[in-house]
Amino acid sequence: MQDRKSIIIFSNEGETLDNIALTAGEAGFGEISVSDGEGARELLSGKWFDTVLVNTPLEKEFGLDLAVFAEKLSCGVIVSAASKNCGEIAKKIGDRNIFVLPRPLNKAILLQTLRFVTLSAEKQNDLKAQNIALEAKLKDVRLVDRAKCVLVEYLRISEADAHRQIQKRAMDMRLPQVEVARDILKTYEM
Repeated sequence: MQDRKSIIIFSNEGETLDNIALTAGEAGFGEISVSDGEGARELLSGKWFDTVLVNTPLEKEFGLDLAVFAEKLSCGVIVSAASKNCGEIAKKIGDRNIFVLPRPLNKAILLQTLRFVTLSAEKQNDLKAQNIALEAKLKDVRLVDRAKCVLVEYLRISEADAHRQIQKRAMDMRLPQVEVARDILKTYEM
């Protein structure tokens, strides 16, 4: 990993917690926070972590609700559980982006899982950002189209002429077409 990632580990087992933290350091995580799960949601809400590892069970809850909470924050999430519970946990989390890792933990598999989950969450967050940008562009296109329709209706010109008029006004005023469209809509749709 080129840049340093952050991880928070929730576990009640001190030795397991230490081993996971050491392995996370080897995996390239620069910021490693550990917690027993107390105040976990507050910690996650207050600071961004690339990856969240929940070593179940926690002291006051099993940990699946915490994992789901972390996944909603767009963190990479790993749930570590006893092998006998992994099937049931997988059913409960359904199609969420939560990776279930059976215990006892194998260091090589843990390293690979940490890298995979972090990269996967990173890619998913990039896709979400691209989706938001595309939605904004689509909204702008719809606004310009609505302004064209208004010009067609009120000025009784063709759609091509309305388009040229918006383009020309945008160039003359050195504004984006969407700003010109907003101005047109303010003028005609009062």
